[in-house]
Amino acid sequence: MTKADLDPAQIKNLLPGYGAAEVERLIKATRPSSVTRQWGRLSSIFTANLGVEYFGASDEAIAAAEASMGRWPAELRELYRCVERADHRRGMLLLPPQFELLSVAQVEKRHEFWAEVTRNPAFGSPIDVEAEMAKPAGTAVGAMLPGFIPFANDDADTLFVDARSGPFHGCVNLWPDADVARLPPIWRSLSAMLEDLAFALERNTTMSMRLSGWNRYQPYVEGDRLVWEALA
Repeated sequence: MTKADLDPAQIKNLLPGYGAAEVERLIKATRPSSVTRQWGRLSSIFTANLGVEYFGASDEAIAAAEASMGRWPAELRELYRCVERADHRRGMLLLPPQFELLSVAQVEKRHEFWAEVTRNPAFGSPIDVEAEMAKPAGTAVGAMLPGFIPFANDDADTLFVDARSGPFHGCVNLWPDADVARLPPIWRSLSAMLEDLAFALERNTTMSMRLSGWNRYQPYVEGDRLVWEALA
């Protein structure tokens, strides 16, 4: 079974605890495509309107990060080969309302912090990491797993890809501040996330996503930055 051919009954069995409407939304959400192609659409908009040059991470830096935290989903590797930083600022805003892409070094640092929190939780006993890692990607969990790779943050809220196996391998979800990733994935993949962003910018409309508080935001370019405006 591929991501482009998902069976609702099978997905419901893989992701217990999610309602039928949530499963249906996941299946009908933007399909994975190509990070390189979708970034090409976005970078042309940003370069033309912001005058910013973007740089990707080296294969050596990506390989070193994977060696310290485990193998990344292919799309995450592809994203960081395309873009890690801009020429005159520390990162690039990707998502509403103020999420900023982490550098590879920041990814490693945050992943290690998550690992330490999981090893020594502030409340309760440590979880069975192996058992949770054996569950399919997208499954709700109450701890920061080794297979959760952070890539963008807004203060203490963090977007991550789920590297666990299954039809939603590489899906994008939110680890919110002072909470856990208890809700279904926001996007099926990084390429789907980038495609939805490109669509919103090209058509001057809001960005489609699961979180009701976010789907009122419309992205536009102002001066030398990407702005997200909350619509009434």
